Amino acid sequence: MTPYRSSFISCDFDFDAKGKHYGAAHLDYSNDEGVSRVFPIPIVSITNGDGPTVLLTAGNHGNEDEGQLILRRLIADISPEDIRGRIIALPALNYPAVRANTRTSPLDGGNLNRCFPASTVTEPTDAIARFVVDVLLPLADAGVDLHAGGASAKYVNTTFLCTCEDAVVFRKSFDLAKAFNAPYMYVVDGRGSPTGFDPAAHAANVPFISTELGGGWIDQEALEVGYQGVRNVLAHLGIIAASEARTEAGQITYLDARKSEGVVYAPHEGLFESRVDLGEEVEAGQTAGVLYSLDEVDRPPTVLKFPDAGIVCAKHISARVVSGTRTYITVSTATEHTILRTVDD
Repeated sequence: MTPYRSSFISCDFDFDAKGKHYGAAHLDYSNDEGVSRVFPIPIVSITNGDGPTVLLTAGNHGNEDEGQLILRRLIADISPEDIRGRIIALPALNYPAVRANTRTSPLDGGNLNRCFPASTVTEPTDAIARFVVDVLLPLADAGVDLHAGGASAKYVNTTFLCTCEDAVVFRKSFDLAKAFNAPYMYVVDGRGSPTGFDPAAHAANVPFISTELGGGWIDQEALEVGYQGVRNVLAHLGIIAASEARTEAGQITYLDARKSEGVVYAPHEGLFESRVDLGEEVEAGQTAGVLYSLDEVDRPPTVLKFPDAGIVCAKHISARVVSGTRTYITVSTATEHTILRTVDD
């Protein structure tokens, strides 16, 4: 390929080379104190024969470890002779944040998943997003970006599907999510997050999904759901043998968050005693938990209630909260037919 150069990133990786290859895109950054450093963003390609190209990423948020573990395991497990096509994997996409073990970049505070398509590049995180748009998405026939709840939240194991204007791209993205076969499929309006990775991929006509797999601590079930889910996608695309897919996990529960989510906010700082677990179905007005003031021991506890009925799909994992902390997120369920009707709405 032609070497890529931008104001922050250089890349000479040969994406067309046959076999398994390891390399990096190099992010060059210096600050006002004169500290200059190169951050290598790891890239792995596995190529054999004719077939589609899938882009697999993790570490979009640097403190979400599950996806990074899943891709590193996949890279170790798959040999070129196992596939037909090409796998491009970046297990630490936002490498500065991965190194710092932070959600956002320590270099500029940038949230990579809010920087696309980075039409104007002024900071290093913008440059990573632009590299994805300029170099990686044009190579891809499909993609998966692996996320989790990070340091403060835990999610049910779910694929994350953004709606988009293109009915063909949306249907192919839906098929990717269904093939992944996580227990849940969480559907949102892609127009509500135009600076996200998924909408940027859809704008490039690339079928694309992301995930939320656990969070807070390493959950073996989340790792297995994610690892097998990626292999299911590879089988769906014909990159590995169809016999490698496993779909016996059961029926997918569809979560329709296109119009709203039910969020239980902490009204003040304190200690929150949660009363409901992930995956439970709740009613509007049901008690979510009890909030105790951190400083005023004599202050009566505040009972927090769910504003809407639905499935508990995410929860804050620590008892410590501040004003505005999202302690729970609930989403109503829908049928597959209702989700697919999205493209006609």
